[in-house]
Amino acid sequence: MKINQNYIIGAAAVLGGGLYFAYKKGLFGKKAVLSPAAETKTESQATINDISKEQKQISTAKKITAVAKSAVSVVTSITNANSYKGKVSTIQSNLGVAVDGIAGSQTNMAYNSKFGLDKGAISEANVDYYLNKVKNNLTLVKQNTLAKQTTGVAIVNALKNGGNIRFLKTINAENFVLNKATNSYSPIGTRLLFNQGAVLGSGWKAIDRGAGFVLIYKGSTLQQVPVNAIAVI
Repeated sequence: MKINQNYIIGAAAVLGGGLYFAYKKGLFGKKAVLSPAAETKTESQATINDISKEQKQISTAKKITAVAKSAVSVVTSITNANSYKGKVSTIQSNLGVAVDGIAGSQTNMAYNSKFGLDKGAISEANVDYYLNKVKNNLTLVKQNTLAKQTTGVAIVNALKNGGNIRFLKTINAENFVLNKATNSYSPIGTRLLFNQGAVLGSGWKAIDRGAGFVLIYKGSTLQQVPVNAIAVI
């Protein structure tokens, strides 16, 4: 049985029109469009990922801060002998006052009575100086005793025979040089600082000037120092 040619032409026209309509609507070659529910799910997962990432960053930052605080605590702790509070605690233990690493009025009063606060109240600027007094047990009584026992001749002989001398207090000594024309010692207008507790020995020499003073030197320049500021050790 033959198919009517008119039917075939009509069907082709209908099919062609449908394909043309689909093409015009852009239904060919276009990516699939997500449903609103799928889009919401994708956005929700992205949000969750961002929150998780932020939480990890906050957690890491907190850990770093905790470690830093711990390190600072160790450095400043009274159990650290090299920290300011640790040094103050050592002083307080010697004085028999409350050990808290804080140089308050009680600590300063006790220290002044035993060793003398010749550099003012205990602070970070002078704590090593005051701690040195404690370590050497340079009490006021000992300082006075050593000063009375020491003479200019004893200082000269000590350095001459390889001994040592220690400063009982800080001295900003005036510098002198030998005036060969007059065979006397003349000041040159400059000074040299000797801190309390400083020990002089090898290479140093002394000249007794009398009247309670000695000239100590380790070169061409000499420093005039009161005898009662030095102890022979």
